[in-house]
Amino acid sequence: MKRELAERFNQEVENHRKALLYYARNCDWKTFEAKAGRLFDYVESIEFMELERRFFKVFNLILVVLVVAVIALFTVNFEVHDNLLRLKHAFVVSALAVSSYEFFFYFDYRTYINFKSFSFKKRRENFIRNIEQDFRGYAAQSERSAALSSRKETDLGGGFCCSGDCGAPAAS
Repeated sequence: MKRELAERFNQEVENHRKALLYYARNCDWKTFEAKAGRLFDYVESIEFMELERRFFKVFNLILVVLVVAVIALFTVNFEVHDNLLRLKHAFVVSALAVSSYEFFFYFDYRTYINFKSFSFKKRRENFIRNIEQDFRGYAAQSERSAALSSRKETDLGGGFCCSGDCGAPAAS
């Protein structure tokens, strides 16, 4: 199941990448930004679901250990033997340590999620800006190579495919 989800995720990201390449080649930067925003939203939702799955996997395991310790404390008669009384104290200290860790683990997770949620808009804008810069460089490079190959073929010194708003020199 995890492999199928990973393959589906990779396929979706590849589809987004192909769409972004198409819009970068056509210098349609408004649509590019919208598609890049959707890619960011998609990746963030998948990341959040995976973090949540991993968190609750560990959280539930620790919770089960804590419940078993509490059940053992209430069901076992520790006064039968002196060594068992010391074991009871060890159980209590262990249960307190596990519950403290569980609280810290939960608090740390919630703080991380709140921070990610709080900075979502800024991270999204930075992602879009950075990926747009990368693709503008790619578009400019592909336009330059296309112009060079057309110059070699026709020897006319042809121009570029867009007006220069994507970072490439404008056609003259």
